[in-house]
Amino acid sequence: MNILMILLQVLLQAGSNQGNSYISTIIFWIIWGIIIILSLTPYFQNYMAIMWYSYSVGNFLNSLGRLITNNVNLVINHINQLLKSNGSSQPTNKGLIEKTIQDLMEFVVIEPVSAEPTGLMRTLKLLVTSYNEKLEDSIRTLLPNIDRPLVQNVVDAVDGLRELNYLYKVVMHYYRLSNKYKNPALMMQLYMILPIIREYVNALNGAISTFLKGQPVGDAAGPLTAYRFMRSCSGLTELTHNVKDTYIGLCDFEGRRVYVVKARGPGGTVGNLDDGIIYLIERVGVKPRIIITVDAALKFEGEKTGSIAEGIGVAMGGIGVERFNIERTASKYGIPLYAILIKMGLPEALSAMTKDVESAVNEAVERVKRVIRENVRENEEVILIGVGNTGGVAQ
Repeated sequence: MNILMILLQVLLQAGSNQGNSYISTIIFWIIWGIIIILSLTPYFQNYMAIMWYSYSVGNFLNSLGRLITNNVNLVINHINQLLKSNGSSQPTNKGLIEKTIQDLMEFVVIEPVSAEPTGLMRTLKLLVTSYNEKLEDSIRTLLPNIDRPLVQNVVDAVDGLRELNYLYKVVMHYYRLSNKYKNPALMMQLYMILPIIREYVNALNGAISTFLKGQPVGDAAGPLTAYRFMRSCSGLTELTHNVKDTYIGLCDFEGRRVYVVKARGPGGTVGNLDDGIIYLIERVGVKPRIIITVDAALKFEGEKTGSIAEGIGVAMGGIGVERFNIERTASKYGIPLYAILIKMGLPEALSAMTKDVESAVNEAVERVKRVIRENVRENEEVILIGVGNTGGVAQ
């Protein structure tokens, strides 16, 4: 790269003096010849390709590193503010807070052995539960007397930091690997997907500040739909149960008994919706005519944010543990599954809920009502599940 720049500078200088001397003209054409020869050399081509892509990827890594540092400081300052607002008389141990955050960012969850699939979903459920408990317990040690919803918001922010940190390490790994083996193809692949990675990074960056503020993100469209549906029903009561982080309500909608299941807000959590369904059907004895799930869904490029799609199945993302348990329970008792999807892009799903998504929630509520009217007769039962992070959405 440096050799080429020097040659080009000399070439321009010689070109500007072509009319002054015969020697300048000779130098001009000699340099052009050197550049052409170098450009035809495979090694030089690989070198230039690596330098070109490496420059862009390196700049991205630098900006991502600064972004992670800024978000770490944002979380630490937020924890300090929570401690001060709680009237804590003890001095804040900034070193302990920073070390805890850094340790959680490096925390790993090892995938279970999948060669023998028997019991795989139970193992995944255990790992996910253990991970969530570890995260919350670690933050709780920093915020011992803070209300749980505020602690859950910090947990979600730290989870976002962990994702950013992992992304940084993966990109850095392939960046260094490409430079180590002088492999332009590997660097080019990394360069080509940078726009996609950058969009995901921006989405996570917006999510961290949104979680700390306790605002609903786009992914809260499902819980918000469940909340607004409950407010349009009559005789709303909450069922007592021991399913962690999960709200189960019962209301009457035009003579139909509707059991509404969502994560318990307003702290940032996705609840244990599968356990809630199993509890209702196998312990309470509910016999739903249908199960309706409402969730945010990533839209295709060209689709409008807030557009709604209906379908059959369980509208639920993630690694598939909860969806598997709900599908298995529904198939065991022969319960039809109906899904309502609220479309949005990744930045909209992880950032503060936009007006388009909020308006789509109102339409989703009306669609839920229509589905119930068309498929459930009076005096029959139905289960409605609001899927997603319920941060900022109560019950």
